[in-house]
Formats: sequence, C-alpha cells, structure tokens
Amino acid sequence: MEARVAAALLCVLAACAPRVREAAPACVETIAVGRSSVRVEYQPPDTGEARRVAAALAKSVPSAEQWGQLRAPVTIVLQPSHEALEAAAHREGYRWLRAWARYDTIDLQSPRTWNLLLSPSDRDLEELLTHELTHCVMYQQAGSAWSWPWLEIPLWFREGMASVTAGQGHKRAGPEALRAFWARPSAGAGGGVPGRGGPGATARPPGDPIADPELLYQSESELVYGAAHLAFAFLLDRYGEERIRQVLATMGEGHTFPAAFRRAIGISSREFEAEFRRYVAWQQWQ
Repeated sequence: MEARVAAALLCVLAACAPRVREAAPACVETIAVGRSSVRVEYQPPDTGEARRVAAALAKSVPSAEQWGQLRAPVTIVLQPSHEALEAAAHREGYRWLRAWARYDTIDLQSPRTWNLLLSPSDRDLEELLTHELTHCVMYQQAGSAWSWPWLEIPLWFREGMASVTAGQGHKRAGPEALRAFWARPSAGAGGGVPGRGGPGATARPPGDPIADPELLYQSESELVYGAAHLAFAFLLDRYGEERIRQVLATMGEGHTFPAAFRRAIGISSREFEAEFRRYVAWQQWQ
C-alpha cells in the first residue's frame, strides 16, 4: 500500500514539475576554403556573427595553413556568452578568454558579446580565428585525434606559433616587460638580488612565463602570451620555418615535442629557452 502511495505521489510531482526547455537546434553552415572545410554552428541570434566568421575564414585558413594543411574538418561553435565559453573550455575565471581550440573544434565566444560598447573589428576577428586555426593545424600535423594532448608541447610554442602566425605582436607585452619580470627577485628571496632589482624590489609571483607558465596563465596572461610570442619569433628568426615544420612532422612520426625539437633544431628545448633568456637579458632586440 505504501509503495502504491509513493508511486502515485511521484507521478503527481512529475506532472506538476516545470518542463525543462530544450535548447533550440543549432544552425549550421559549412564553408570550404581551398581544400579545407570548416563547419560553423550557431544559434539564430548569432546569424550575423556567423556571417562575419565565414567571411574571415577566407583569410584565416590560408594564414594558419602555412604550417601544413588541415587534415580534418574543423567545427567552430559560437558560444552565446562568456560563461558558455568557459563551460565549454572547462576554464573558470578566465575573463580575458575569447576562444578555445582543440584538435578539430574551436569554441568561440560570439563577437557580439566581447564588448558591450564596441564590436570587434574584422581584423580582430581574423586575427583570433587565425590564432585558433593555427592550433588546429599544429595538433593535426603533430598528432592524431587521441594523441595530440600527450605530445608535451610547451605553452610558449603552442601560443607563440599561434600569436606570430596571426600577427598579434601589437597586442602583446614587449621584451622590456619580460626582462623586468625576470629582473625581480623571486618570492622568498628577501632583499634585492644582484642583477634582480634593489632592496625592497617587489618579488615576482611563483611560476615562469616560459618554463612554468601555468601558474601565471590566468593572472598574468599578457606577460605569458607576450613571452610566448617573443620566444617563437626568436625561434623562427634563428632557425627558420622549415625546421619548425620538421618539429611538427617529427611529432607526427610518433615522437614527443622534446625529442622532435632536438632532432629538428639540433639543441634541446631547454637549451633553446636558455638562449632566449640571454637574448632578453642582454637586450639583443635593440
């Protein structure tokens, strides 16, 4: 008897409960650029933004493919808000984030929500799409749909290649900011350290923009992206495009980044990072 009453009560509660509103089906467009295909998914309020994305792809895809052709179609999902983007990227509290790329998908915050007062320019959108598509090209050239996260590609190489390819140097922190960061005493170092600021100099936070960027990625994004851009530009200038393509190709043969970098560049990635630190410390960009 009690079981029958309980079952009847559950039926009543289910009937009275508000219905969960199902999300409207996404609109889909497929854009062909050369031999590559990009699928754009969006909700009706973002129809205009989807058109802008489609137009920008005509320039962004060829720019990204200077490192190799996209081997798999890419799907760009326009997220209707920043909160939706963070949820899709599994990154909470990254207010500066506008997109997140994986092997064959890009979650893009709808440009109409980037700034309440000013819509991003076509150039801004082209740069961001080039940046994210460069990630896809890198992952597809270097690995497979399951292996790419395990290749040990450092953040400075991932973000540096994307930033340099997209021509985003004008948005990045310059070498002076990076040199100033490295000149500050590390936390717990006490007073000033020779060559690292005088007594009472503000200690730098834990982490390193090149060697250990994850600790700085959320709070010091401008410095981390600036360091990545500078490091990759330094690599490109010193060793050339072909050897960087060899790094990707060697990973594609089944090697991790450290082994591929040594084989293609001729030194270890740690040795290169030391070269870059000297370049910054000695102000060789001047």
